[in-house]
Amino acid sequence: MATSKKGSRVLKVFKALEAHPIIGLSNKEIADGLGLTATQVSRDLDDLIAEGLAVRLDNGNFAYSVRALQIAERFRQQHENMQAKLNELNQRVNRF
Repeated sequence: MATSKKGSRVLKVFKALEAHPIIGLSNKEIADGLGLTATQVSRDLDDLIAEGLAVRLDNGNFAYSVRALQIAERFRQQHENMQAKLNELNQRVNRF
């Protein structure tokens, strides 16, 4: 399956934000960590910000946006709900 170089790079930048989700990372830290140019990272961060997945913090660093964290929280909640349903089903099956 062919992948988009730009799309892959944007996702790598997005995943790099995980390193410091509270204080964020500078453009340079991301670029150095991924072996990209600062210009590439700036463009990718602009795309992530435009889509509501990243923000520029007051300290100038970049971090996950509240929207990105909400997506993660919804995933966690759905996973928890599914796990509870599976546990309930296992209890019913094991009663016999």
